[in-house]
Amino acid sequence: MLDFPDQPFGALTRQDYDILGFMSGLEVHQQLLTNSKLFCRCPAGRRVTRVDAEVLRHMRPTLSELGEYDGTALMEFKTRKEIVYLLERRSVCTYEIDDTPPFEIDEEAVATAIEVALLFDLNLVSELHVMRKQYLDGSIPTGFQRTAMVGLAGTIPFRVPELGVDRVLRIRQLSLEEDSCREVSDVGHRITFRTDRLGMPLTEAVTEPDLVTPFELQAAARLLARVARTTGKVRRGAGAARQDVNVSVAGGRRVEIKGVHYHRRLPLLVHVEAFRQLNLLRVREALADRTLDPSVLAIPDRGLPWETSDLAADMGGVLRHTTHAPLREAITRGETAVAIKLPGFAGLLAHPTQPGRDFGHELAERVRVIACPVDPQFFADSDHRGPGPSEREWREVRRELRAAAEDAVVLVWVPRDDAATAAREVVLRAREAFDGVPAETRQANRDGTTGFERVLPGPDRMYPDTDTPPLPIADRVVAEVREHLPETPWARADRYLALGLSTRTAQQLAGAPWADLFDAVAPSGTAVAERVATAFAQRLPKYRRSGVPPEAHTAERVAPLVRALESGAIRLEATGRVLDQLAAAPTANVGSILDRYRAGPDDASRFELALASVAEAAQHMDGRSPGTLVRWGMGELMPAFLGRLDPALVQDRLTAALSAVASEGTR
Repeated sequence: MLDFPDQPFGALTRQDYDILGFMSGLEVHQQLLTNSKLFCRCPAGRRVTRVDAEVLRHMRPTLSELGEYDGTALMEFKTRKEIVYLLERRSVCTYEIDDTPPFEIDEEAVATAIEVALLFDLNLVSELHVMRKQYLDGSIPTGFQRTAMVGLAGTIPFRVPELGVDRVLRIRQLSLEEDSCREVSDVGHRITFRTDRLGMPLTEAVTEPDLVTPFELQAAARLLARVARTTGKVRRGAGAARQDVNVSVAGGRRVEIKGVHYHRRLPLLVHVEAFRQLNLLRVREALADRTLDPSVLAIPDRGLPWETSDLAADMGGVLRHTTHAPLREAITRGETAVAIKLPGFAGLLAHPTQPGRDFGHELAERVRVIACPVDPQFFADSDHRGPGPSEREWREVRRELRAAAEDAVVLVWVPRDDAATAAREVVLRAREAFDGVPAETRQANRDGTTGFERVLPGPDRMYPDTDTPPLPIADRVVAEVREHLPETPWARADRYLALGLSTRTAQQLAGAPWADLFDAVAPSGTAVAERVATAFAQRLPKYRRSGVPPEAHTAERVAPLVRALESGAIRLEATGRVLDQLAAAPTANVGSILDRYRAGPDDASRFELALASVAEAAQHMDGRSPGTLVRWGMGELMPAFLGRLDPALVQDRLTAALSAVASEGTR
């Protein structure tokens, strides 16, 4: 597998991803459309800018029930973050800032979560047991998120005809949990959040790692979103649904990409992550070929690394007059410049990992997140000869560290209180290279690359919430929810296939927000149904984006068009144009709009006059090819006869008329 060449996105087949051992799964978070938050009675769905108060907090890890610390919590503690919460009195209460025990869990949210779980065919729990999931990144003031398991081990049909997929998708679990804060800024050791979103109920649906290509992952994310939206009880809009993606390749480890808001970005992200892992495995292989041992990167946990280890040195004196301006200015400000030796790593820091990034970036990202430098330039290494210290200065640094030719050297300049942390993180991340792919959580970037966010949490982060009693799920509640379950997207698609729609159109329509409109107008006949469904897909999203009011395309306004198409009073080609007219004049009389496209008794004579006029005009268009003349002529004729005459007939008559004109010209 290590010999598999790096390939750009879109160049690989399913078989290629099989060779890589590509596996992925989803964790889909969906906000629920409730009136209240999950564990208090504050209103849900408010988005505010006003600030009535600020709270400053510091987080520290706590022991699990087994007396152990979660690795993620320990990592977040090293960042020494000051966490500021911006409060607005009408969207939060004392529960959100951890000054009041939780209220009873919101019944509306529980009912909706049960409904979603049933749609996923999950096995429901008999009691909701609330757990605490540690979050020390500051996004939740309590330091933990309250979450409850709702259902386990379900399957749903997974059909994607264009990908050749027709199987089931396994759903591992569905949880009901409270949402986190909205991040406002994150600079240095201070991170700021708004609390309006905090505590809103959301479901988390987790799939098994059954998705074996990037496009399967995208299709599955869309399917899970459609299932939740089928209830009509989930929120829409930016941030209302977010995907976390788990990815691995053969020999790698699970890596989680957090908070991807848009389905269209998923394939590129996971493709790039697959090759990042492949290249990290190549770095591991190179270290093995060099017969290096991780013990060469031992560094004490206490004290200043440049005083306790020969792997680090304070270079403030040696480089105080450096030609590299960012480094010189940092030393002038009193920051500490630390050089770290990585024995045997020469050349590996320049090994590419992602487009435009290399293994040196992996080290820099770890420093950026945990040591929290403010300046964007804080890192340089000996494998790169771009902007940075001069060749002479690198020789002085290597001499100070007693670095051999086969050693790589990293320079980090940060405030003095962060220097020891930065040096240790460089060594720790380099040491992880011996294992290949570290299990971590990563941030999604717009260009498809990812950046380090935190180490991947372990089971020690979860423990029971002693403030919330178990909530029995009564059989009558489940029965009531089951009785009113909406039609699933796959059942709806089967119904559309039975109407005669193509597989692609049926699948697209089944998950579209305009499916209810299609059902309400109930087109009959395969040709009419296919044309109406296609016109809806092509036009209705554009209308919504451009601000056309929903009243323009109610069932009452669209149904007369469908009936006219079914009776043949208006030809199918006019469908899209009529929808455009309804959008342009939302209050206009539908009948008067349709009359513009109905066939009339004088259409034939009007067409003959128009055709003669076009043919005459064509006599003065010398030098145009026959095909160009026909296209021009159709553009002149069809607007007046759209819906009235067969376009194929119009084209045949126009071609004949233009040929006659051409023959006259040659004589």
